[in-house]
Amino acid sequence: MDFNLINLIKLNLIYKKKIIKYKFYKKNINIIKILINLNIIKYVKKNNTNIFIYLNNFYKKNYLNSFYKPSNSIFLKIKIIKKITLKKKWIFLISTNKGILTNFEAIKKNIGGLLILKIRNG
Repeated sequence: MDFNLINLIKLNLIYKKKIIKYKFYKKNINIIKILINLNIIKYVKKNNTNIFIYLNNFYKKNYLNSFYKPSNSIFLKIKIIKKITLKKKWIFLISTNKGILTNFEAIKKNIGGLLILKIRNG
């Protein structure tokens, strides 16, 4: 998985840029689909080797928090995910053995995993 895409989206939202040009990788499709469903990304255009991501600019600096660090990985068990989800202020992206899921999808599938990204809801 390419975590540079998440950091690039976060930085472009901070600096209020609308278009990101990035090299296309198949492994990033799941992250892009989830961010489109969460209304962070408007739409995506694909060229031969590049992908152009158009962002919604109503997100502010504190709406996205990246948690992935190879030296300090945070693993969440399903019990912790359920406790955190009760407050419904945040949406988490969790990397599991079933792919990248939001915290709501992880609860439905009863799976824990590695915390990647925290998104403020509202």
